Amino acid sequence: MQSGLRRSFSSSISKRSGSQLTAMVTFVVVTGILYFGRDVLIPLALSVLLSFLLAPGVRHLERRKVHRAAATTIMVAMSCCVMAGVVWLAVAQFLNLAASLPEYKKNIQSKVAALRSDPDGSLNKARRTIEEISTEMAKDAAPAKKGQPSPRLQAPSDRAVPVTIEEGPTSAFEFLREVTTLLLVPLAIAGAVILFTFIILLRREDLRDRLIRLTGGQLSVTTDVFEEAADRVSRYLRVQLIVNVSYGVPVGIALYALGIPNALLWGLLATALRFIPYIGAWIAAAMPIALAFAISDGWSLVLWTVAVFLVLELVSNNIVEPWLYGASTGMSAIAVIAAAIFWTWLWGAVGLLLAVPLTVCLVVMGRHIPQFAFLSIMLGDQPVLSPQDRFYQRLLARDQEEAAELAEAYVAEHGLEAFYENVLIPVLSLAEQDRHNDALSDERTRFLFDSMRTLLDNLSERPGDAQPGPSDAPLGPISVCIVPARDEADEIVGIMLLRRLTARRVAAELLTTDVLKSEVIERVAELAPEAVYVSALPPAAVLHASFFCKRLRPRFPDLKIVVALWHADGDMPKGRDRLIAAGASDVVATLKDAIEKLPPAALVTAMQPSDAQLAAAAGENRTSSAPSTT
Repeated sequence: MQSGLRRSFSSSISKRSGSQLTAMVTFVVVTGILYFGRDVLIPLALSVLLSFLLAPGVRHLERRKVHRAAATTIMVAMSCCVMAGVVWLAVAQFLNLAASLPEYKKNIQSKVAALRSDPDGSLNKARRTIEEISTEMAKDAAPAKKGQPSPRLQAPSDRAVPVTIEEGPTSAFEFLREVTTLLLVPLAIAGAVILFTFIILLRREDLRDRLIRLTGGQLSVTTDVFEEAADRVSRYLRVQLIVNVSYGVPVGIALYALGIPNALLWGLLATALRFIPYIGAWIAAAMPIALAFAISDGWSLVLWTVAVFLVLELVSNNIVEPWLYGASTGMSAIAVIAAAIFWTWLWGAVGLLLAVPLTVCLVVMGRHIPQFAFLSIMLGDQPVLSPQDRFYQRLLARDQEEAAELAEAYVAEHGLEAFYENVLIPVLSLAEQDRHNDALSDERTRFLFDSMRTLLDNLSERPGDAQPGPSDAPLGPISVCIVPARDEADEIVGIMLLRRLTARRVAAELLTTDVLKSEVIERVAELAPEAVYVSALPPAAVLHASFFCKRLRPRFPDLKIVVALWHADGDMPKGRDRLIAAGASDVVATLKDAIEKLPPAALVTAMQPSDAQLAAAAGENRTSSAPSTT
């Protein structure tokens, strides 16, 4: 049997490794296609993203009874006009700046001279250090062979004669050809982007159907991928445009108020460059800061310019973006940086601009296509481990401090009972399975159980969990007795059940694993409870619980025996029938079900006040009825 399990495990590992290898090979091949086909794919990618941005406007016009061709033409023409206007303003501002730069030459020279005037200043020290290092390197590189003739004694014919090649003046035709070549490539790309965008918007349903057919016709998966990718990318582009405009406009106004020349240019540049993640805003800030250095006599204008960008970055990153984004792009912060590096290496500056939208599409594809799940795991922002898996892994790593932090955070968000039900009991079940499979050493098992007990002692009841009434008042006679089926894991879950019953003012007692089963029966006879709960954690829970029920039922024929098979994943109906045949009154699987199976007598006892509570209430009544002496 063990060899069969080993073969099945090995085959599953080989299948998983084969699928992952296929996915990785596919990824490498696609990356090669993207790199070598970038001249065609870059305009196509820009067109797809621009169509995502313009598609809501086209649909809005179509709902107003505008024909699709006319609506597409209107939106594309409007976008072209906006981009052309922005480019014209930027070029005009740049030419104005270039014409005024000579005015700042004298100011820059005076500042540099002021910095050099101090012989003990940092710049002079750095310059001298660099000069000394260069001199030493030149000495080491000079030939030092014995008997080498001096340069003055060498023959004149051996001396190197410098030759200068002077080019003739450039003709008007050559200058025109260079300018045309320089402008032809950007204009061709812009024309291709506009044409692709128009076709995509005009024939978007036909293109969608062809892509679905190309992917194999899996309608549900492909539809989910297209819808989520289009929604995330379109929302990202719209919101990013709003955020960038709300950033660039204050930049232009603030720089104009400070007296920085060409403030409109710097506002436009900040709006455009902020599409580049993380570094775009500071690239845009470099030129205004340098210009402030050039035109000012002191340092106050430079500091004020830096302060403008710092304040706007803090406001945009911490207030505007969280408020406008709502749902995130689904990428982690590390994934954004990695995507920027990857796409910049692949497609240059355009890749840096398109990094986030293109990676969003990859993350969505990884969520819906199992073969590319590694993309979602590596780049997504969703937790890849469940709370119980994270908690169990921390305990296996013997990191009790982080495990306690995870527990406290979960209790603060979901409550103590949910933590017991959804984290601790599944963790104990995983530990029991690993222990029975010899995958957990005795030392690590001991650490895990001790950590569980410490955590149960440290976690306090939330204010809303406990029932009203004095917590230190006695609960009266024991009405529920909790018995572990076999080992310490069953006992730890029994402690959780005991805490939940005590929080509901139910008098309960836990008989630990130190008590022998024969002594347990005698203790049950002594306490005479209304019900006995048998705590049993899989695996082998049914076997141990049925064995105890068979011993308990003949002695107490009228006693209510509830067997708790905590989170049993196997054949629950079959196990229930076996336990009922062994003498159990009922079988439950969760803490909530266990509390619902409490006998009515135990609930009545829990609601009745104890003798101490009655005495305290009588004392309060006597105090309130006494006549006042004032």
